[in-house]
Amino acid sequence: MKRIAAVAVAVGVMTSVGCSRKLLVGVVLPETGDNAVYGAPIKSGVKLAFDEARAHNTLPEGLQVVYRDSGSDVARAASEAEALFDQGALIVIGGATTQEARAMIPVADQRQRVLLSPSASAPDLARRSLFFFRVYPSDDLEGVKAADLLYQAPRNVRRVLILQEDNAYTRGLLPVFMGAFKAHGGEIVDSVAIGSADWEKSIRAILDTRKPDGVYICGYGDAIIEALKVLRGAEYAGVIGTTSAINTMTFLQRAGRLAEGVFFPLASFDTASEKDPIRTFVKRYYEVYKLMPDIYAAHGYDAGLAAMEALRGLRTRSGGDVALKLKGLGEVIGVTGPLAFDDYGNIKHYLRTHWIREGKVEDYERYLEREKERIRAEFERALMRGRTP
Repeated sequence: MKRIAAVAVAVGVMTSVGCSRKLLVGVVLPETGDNAVYGAPIKSGVKLAFDEARAHNTLPEGLQVVYRDSGSDVARAASEAEALFDQGALIVIGGATTQEARAMIPVADQRQRVLLSPSASAPDLARRSLFFFRVYPSDDLEGVKAADLLYQAPRNVRRVLILQEDNAYTRGLLPVFMGAFKAHGGEIVDSVAIGSADWEKSIRAILDTRKPDGVYICGYGDAIIEALKVLRGAEYAGVIGTTSAINTMTFLQRAGRLAEGVFFPLASFDTASEKDPIRTFVKRYYEVYKLMPDIYAAHGYDAGLAAMEALRGLRTRSGGDVALKLKGLGEVIGVTGPLAFDDYGNIKHYLRTHWIREGKVEDYERYLEREKERIRAEFERALMRGRTP
């Protein structure tokens, strides 16, 4: 039975939250601790979505939002979600990391309420619950796109070295990448665990003897930066690809020149876009926070939009009804694209190749299009000069 049918059955057996006009949304994010670098921009995006709706009188009637800090602790994340569901929350926006989402899903299942993750990406999460949704693309998409972008990079990577941080995130992502890269005909020359004994020496030895023409760094931001330090210290000149986890303002600033020219997959989000809702979102985010939004802020904003739309005009106040509403949001456009979910609660987004150029994240595919146009225009001008008497 498809997921949507199962949710429909759940609607029939679940009771309403009650007659109160109050609508409660909980938000549980790592505002402190190791993962605050992701939780902070996500919260900023979520809060902006709700604050903007309140300012424009478009907030669903009776909606209240309660924020809780997970402290980057999985048990605390689950406990906070449980407390919010017990207070009547129909949706908890949370599970910023795969680890936190995995701990929170059983709580959402038990309470039969929706857990809406802004950024957890492990492929197996969506099949664990009828009540789990995410606005961040699954690693099934990112792993394949990462393999594609390396194999099709300007210098056509065929032999890749993997530098891996060991955690739930990479254990879900890496097999997808490896399978897709090998399916292209590529070769994995070796794999080194970041932070293991003598890992820096191992990398240098492999670079000298196996001569990989590409390196894939699979991990979160801190691990990516450490791996880049070793590669740049070894004066590695090949193509470097990594995960979307590098794309926060904090990590980009810390990485500096280390990250120049590094490729990674990302849902399309162009802060320079003149189209709404992106243009207005970027403008308002900068006015409020005096920062340019990163992709995590954008996904946080979209999580807030999805939650509000799902709670608008509910027939019954049940988690099953909210889940069905989320399944029907395909016409609602967020800042990262349509808020359309598949049968398993995964957002249906197309990923594009991005790279870091002059310290900024840039859509590499659009960059190539601009370069082709620039070269064509220069060629035409040269022809015209040649024809001038």
